[in-house]
Amino acid sequence: IKDLRDEFVKDYVFPMFRANAIYEGEYLLGTSIARPLIAKTQAQIALQTGADAVSHGATGKGNDQVRFELGYLAFNPDLKIIAPWREWDLNSREKLLAYAQKHGIDISKKKGKSPYSMDANLLHIS
Repeated sequence: IKDLRDEFVKDYVFPMFRANAIYEGEYLLGTSIARPLIAKTQAQIALQTGADAVSHGATGKGNDQVRFELGYLAFNPDLKIIAPWREWDLNSREKLLAYAQKHGIDISKKKGKSPYSMDANLLHIS
């Protein structure tokens, strides 16, 4: 596990603040600003370890898949991208939960709340 906190703040958060990059005047782009650094680091680790593929868990209907994949292509265009939400028939949280239950994978779920739908980093939680 790499400690990317200093790089995240210095190279991503501070420039974002200086640019006053706030969506619709009120929403900090804390999730989206982290994706390029994650993609860059995954691509670097893939190069260092000789891996020929990287993966992300972004759903097939959000912007995060684009953020990750453009990042991979920018930093290492030869990497194969594995996107489980597009590879298998697990294209919704409901299907994923049903699969986990069928195969004895314990996923705690609070009633009415989607598990693993929160993103937290130094900047914010969404």
